[in-house]
Amino acid sequence: MESTTSKRPGYAPLILVAAIGFYAIPVGIIGNTSGIFLQPVMDQFGWSRTTASLYMTIAPWVAAVCTPFAGKILARSNPRWALTISCLVYGLATIATAFATQAWEWHLYGVVYGVTSAFFMYLAAPTLINAWYKHGAGTALGIAGAALSITAAIASPIGQSLISAHGWQYARLVFGIVATVVSTVVTLIFVRPAPGSDAAGATATATTTTTESGATFSQARSSMALYLVILVAGIFCLGASFFQQIPSFASTGSLGAEAGAVAVSIVMVGGVVGKFLLGWMTDHIGAPITGVFASLCGVVGILLAFLSGSNVVLFYVGVAIFGIAFAALTVVSPMFVRQGFGTAHYTEIYSWVSSGIFVFSGIAPLLYARIYDATKSFTAAFILVIVLYAIGAVLSPFIVKLARRSRRAVTA
Repeated sequence: MESTTSKRPGYAPLILVAAIGFYAIPVGIIGNTSGIFLQPVMDQFGWSRTTASLYMTIAPWVAAVCTPFAGKILARSNPRWALTISCLVYGLATIATAFATQAWEWHLYGVVYGVTSAFFMYLAAPTLINAWYKHGAGTALGIAGAALSITAAIASPIGQSLISAHGWQYARLVFGIVATVVSTVVTLIFVRPAPGSDAAGATATATTTTTESGATFSQARSSMALYLVILVAGIFCLGASFFQQIPSFASTGSLGAEAGAVAVSIVMVGGVVGKFLLGWMTDHIGAPITGVFASLCGVVGILLAFLSGSNVVLFYVGVAIFGIAFAALTVVSPMFVRQGFGTAHYTEIYSWVSSGIFVFSGIAPLLYARIYDATKSFTAAFILVIVLYAIGAVLSPFIVKLARRSRRAVTA
């Protein structure tokens, strides 16, 4: 039985620490540095970009199928064990890729990645934070996301240096071991069931459900707002995924590989600022305006990076602004659901959004790889991302308003 200490509101900051453990550490060290491994793997094995990045498509599509089941497991059982096991398995699978020499081994890794990330990638952090934080959930999500960006900003140049000095296999092994140990230990120590969940006990449930309000899952599913959230979250995902192409864009042009590696760190630093900023904005001026602002940062940032040519300073300015838009996926998307549909059935509703994000996440690397393989240029991909962010800016103001109609229908 869980200690009563873990059910008090004062435990919420430790839930944020837990989220950093199961989310920021594995995604920051491994997931968000995957771009620096692509070119070395391609060069060693003679694979196309499509072949080398296919696991990045397999993983999110597997996760899209698994996320609704992950949501049920997290809601109905102690999430400590599910998340700890997920971090451990994901880390061990990543270590194994340091010894992978065949494409099918990377594809199998994509399957394992998908099953485990269904738990820790997009669903668990907003679910637990929204359950434990009655106020300031956006800021807490921003802090968790900022921790991820800081981790990735530190890991990217370290990884590039390790690759240059010792090869990509050594760098992959080091990253895998560090991520496995830290994420597994922190998750095991700090994760606790959400107040009011089945795992937290019947008394807590009786207390908490009286204060929660919002649309039912069936009401949300019948609302246009849910599908707009999925679409805009998908746009944020396609935009954020494009940053994996930045090292290759720089290394194949006049900017150079080192500029590409530095740019990844700048995106992460921009993401740190963005996640704090967007988290504060969602709490104080609402998710709709924040979504518009983030989308416009994507338009401006990507445009500047595209037009930079050999101007490294302009390129860095562009990717820094893009970093703010990069932050929107993990901050603005969950707050669209919280502010629109409420918290009563948040896990069920957001599991659908998470599944949609994973689908788009699977499309992204394959889409960008196909564009490059077909055109031998990143130009069309840059234009596509700019257009997508513009669409996100247009759609963001309508989501919460439409979602609240569903909530009124429930309480009427």
